[in-house]
Amino acid sequence: MAVSTNSSTNKYVVRQPIKDLQGKTIAYEIRFSGEGGAYESGESGGQQDFAAADTIYNFLTQNTDRTLKGAVSFMTFTTTLLMKQTPKIFNSTDLVVQVDDSVIIHPLAMHFVERLSKEGYKIAVNEFQFSPRYISIIDKFDYIKINFKDSSDNSVRNVVELAHSMGKQCIATGIDDERLYRQAFAMN
Repeated sequence: MAVSTNSSTNKYVVRQPIKDLQGKTIAYEIRFSGEGGAYESGESGGQQDFAAADTIYNFLTQNTDRTLKGAVSFMTFTTTLLMKQTPKIFNSTDLVVQVDDSVIIHPLAMHFVERLSKEGYKIAVNEFQFSPRYISIIDKFDYIKINFKDSSDNSVRNVVELAHSMGKQCIATGIDDERLYRQAFAMN
């Protein structure tokens, strides 16, 4: 699905499957990709973030019925998109709101995340870190996404054990070889 903008760069919406331990697709991660990669909060600053947020917001409001169809979708929201209340375009049963470090450290953004959670939206955190700022708000998250490729085995194991002890579901990311796949499978 292409997103049209005023720039000459093509931008795309990509649905990446999220699978359970049996290999069944249980959800999709919706990613906004362009020439420079996926639009993630933190990749651009200031005006570029607002421009990307406006493009994404406009696309979503025009394509809601086509974007999230057939399964639960995980989508990363920047602070700007949270302030625009963009997740509310979607039914809370169809969407998992993903946040990353830029939202966690923003003084106002977590307020919007907490409000969405109270309204029934599930919340996921990207690139969970074993640090005080994450540990102090782990109770706010339903899903913990862990990058197996870029993290040490001990760090991954600690995060998975902590998350499981608190009843959180873990999603392994960065799985691009058999060893990482087996490691993620073994850690459930």
